[in-house]
Amino acid sequence: MKLSTVAKTAAAAAGIYGAACYIVFNEVMNRDAKLFGKIAGKVDAKSETAAKLPPESEDERRIWMDKQEFEEYSLVNDRGQTLRGYLLKADKPSDVYVFGSHGYRCNGKTEFRLMTKFYHDLGYNVFLVDHQAAGQSEGKFIGFGYYEHKDCLKWLKFLTGEFGEDIQIILHGVSMGSATVMMMSGSDELPENVKFTVADCGYTSAWHEFEHNISFLGKAEYLVLYGSDFFNKIVSGYHFKEADPIECVKRAKVPMLFIHGDADGFVPTRMCGELYDACNAPYKDMVLIKGADHARSYPTDSQTYEAKVKEFIDKFVK
Repeated sequence: MKLSTVAKTAAAAAGIYGAACYIVFNEVMNRDAKLFGKIAGKVDAKSETAAKLPPESEDERRIWMDKQEFEEYSLVNDRGQTLRGYLLKADKPSDVYVFGSHGYRCNGKTEFRLMTKFYHDLGYNVFLVDHQAAGQSEGKFIGFGYYEHKDCLKWLKFLTGEFGEDIQIILHGVSMGSATVMMMSGSDELPENVKFTVADCGYTSAWHEFEHNISFLGKAEYLVLYGSDFFNKIVSGYHFKEADPIECVKRAKVPMLFIHGDADGFVPTRMCGELYDACNAPYKDMVLIKGADHARSYPTDSQTYEAKVKEFIDKFVK
């Protein structure tokens, strides 16, 4: 084979590889990507947990949530994106604010559509945010906790400035939102009035999460992973390994409650144990919800979930 032919073949192969990696990056990270949503919908339809639960439209907590009126707030992050936040005030004045951080391709009100009533019935204010590239917030690409945790620290400064330095804050995150609050909990910028963190079905790092979910590619797995990470760095400005909750919980400054479904295949249950073992918080606990798959621990066993959260409230909220 002539040298020119070899060069052309190599160039074509490189082009195909680059295009494939960019497509993977774009489908995973772009809020407007279509393919991933279709795949996720098919996976969700096959969920054994969902099949066993009553229709959510009939759940009184969801019906109640849809009737609530939230106060709306906005904040401009360091990247110039306008973010949206929503406050449901307690029926009686309260200095406790539950800060809700939602998961991948979700939004604040949808993620906490069942759980909000639990916190509201306890007499607490509930503040839910739409992360960048989600809900009503601006942004094109999802940050997997890397940017979201920085934005949420800014939201906490907003809350203390708006409602007082003495308010008590509970951080509660689900899936990517869990990664976000875990990264917040290890930050030097975390306010002292954060009382504890609930980390529900979070991953150890974005890199490990992607590694798990493309393992079916076999030997091509790391070619795709490194290539997609290359484009993520160029477009979004960070490497997947920099979204690293497991490193952050080693520096956790507040008590942490880890929750995970023992049937979670999307963010494998073993990651919860790895995070718990790595965590150096002043107090920590972990609960696995039997039979729950990804992000369904609360509807699967609300009683166990709520009881464990109340234990933390009794210990750390005045």
